[in-house]
Amino acid sequence: MSMSAVLIVSLAAGVVLVVGGGLMMYMANLVRNAYEIKVQINADVDERLKAISDDLDKRSKWIKRDLVEELDKIKTSLTQSNTRTIHEMAEPLAKRIESLETVLKSERTDWSKAIDETRKGSTSLDAKIAQFRKDLRRIEDKLGLTPSSATSGPPAKPAPSEATEQPPTEPGQAAATSAQPAKPQPPPPTQQVSSILPDLS
Repeated sequence: MSMSAVLIVSLAAGVVLVVGGGLMMYMANLVRNAYEIKVQINADVDERLKAISDDLDKRSKWIKRDLVEELDKIKTSLTQSNTRTIHEMAEPLAKRIESLETVLKSERTDWSKAIDETRKGSTSLDAKIAQFRKDLRRIEDKLGLTPSSATSGPPAKPAPSEATEQPPTEPGQAAATSAQPAKPQPPPPTQQVSSILPDLS
């Protein structure tokens, strides 16, 4: 083998080694750069995710606070509306109750007056009935009648047989009796009672 061939082979081997070493160093740099890019991307992603989570936390807190405020406002407005509605409904009801109480009081007063008048009327009627009974008893005592005879009507006329049984009178006695005025007979008890009733009424 000649020297030129050895030189060519050695030069070729050197070129292959140099090119291979350069390629290996380039590939190593590429791998390192890719790893660094990956690490940087992961760090950026984590940072972005953290920022996004923080932003979401802040927004959720704001939303919660806004919701709580809105709920408080709605609750306050509902309470005021319910209070106003209840007041509006209770006011006419209270007026109606007051009017009914007034009517009941007036009716109670009228009922009390009517009851008092009825009691007074019954008392006066009892007094009139008692006076009527006293007058009736006095009339019965004056006439010498029993209660059964006073209520049965006027006394019965004497029978004709009783009149024929009387002894005959002499002419002088008949003239004397005819000359004497007739004694007034007391009115029947029914007429006296009927004359007393208008006074009692």
